[in-house]
Amino acid sequence: MFNFTQQERQVVLFLLALALAGLGINFLAKRYAPVRALVCVAPQMGKVNLNDTDKQTLIGIPGIGEKLAQRIIEYRGQQGRFEEVEDLKKIKGITGYRYEKIKDLLYVN
Repeated sequence: MFNFTQQERQVVLFLLALALAGLGINFLAKRYAPVRALVCVAPQMGKVNLNDTDKQTLIGIPGIGEKLAQRIIEYRGQQGRFEEVEDLKKIKGITGYRYEKIKDLLYVN
């Protein structure tokens, strides 16, 4: 049916073997693929809630020292709960630069 030379037959067999090996690898990769996460992670995961946190936790946030943490706690005591993270700008010592640095580490609920 096909009149191939010895060398052409070897090339065809090599290509067929290569294709079968690729299919086998593809099958195994799909069958034993790592399990994908089925749980949706909350967007505030790893963040600190401004309305519920204590002074020590606030001090642990880069850019917030002991005095600033105390001001945040006092503000919360005087003004009530934070409505949004941006309310931090009302506190003495929280400049625009500092706010930009810490805003992604905090949330309000």
